[in-house]
Amino acid sequence: MHIVMRWVTFLIAAGLFFYFSKYEFGPFADQHKGHKTLDGTTFYKPSSVRPILDGLGTTFLPHYLIQERTVDLMFPFIYGLLLMVPIVSLAPGARAPWWLAALPILAIAGDFCENFTAMALIKRYPGDLGALPYMASIGSGAKGVGLLGSLAAIAVLALMWIVRFSTHARAA
Repeated sequence: MHIVMRWVTFLIAAGLFFYFSKYEFGPFADQHKGHKTLDGTTFYKPSSVRPILDGLGTTFLPHYLIQERTVDLMFPFIYGLLLMVPIVSLAPGARAPWWLAALPILAIAGDFCENFTAMALIKRYPGDLGALPYMASIGSGAKGVGLLGSLAAIAVLALMWIVRFSTHARAA
């Protein structure tokens, strides 16, 4: 039964991921069309923050702040669940360490750090941004490492699971 629940959870998270990607972020994407946002850029340098905010300009910053306060506070949980379920499901069968489940958690924590820092940056812009660009850059890097690490872990775990069970089936 728990396998069925994992698949149901995965499918619900996948559906929510695609729904948010298309319908919830869509109106905000139209507002800052053609302009990079902090969330849409991964592994950026602290020196890149002000040019990104300058590119959004005062016209688009209020829309970006609304996106950060609403949609982008729920989205990390959705993609985190979408990444966590396959890792937790495949790790025992692949005889992989349990701590791989920390990768999606790193992505979620990094994304929240980036989101809260982006909100603070927007509030302080165009004045002195202080150390916030460094915090946003660290959050973005953590999110990127967590996302890429999670995707790599899922691919390797799936391959290990297939190899393990195909050799087990041949032996039986």
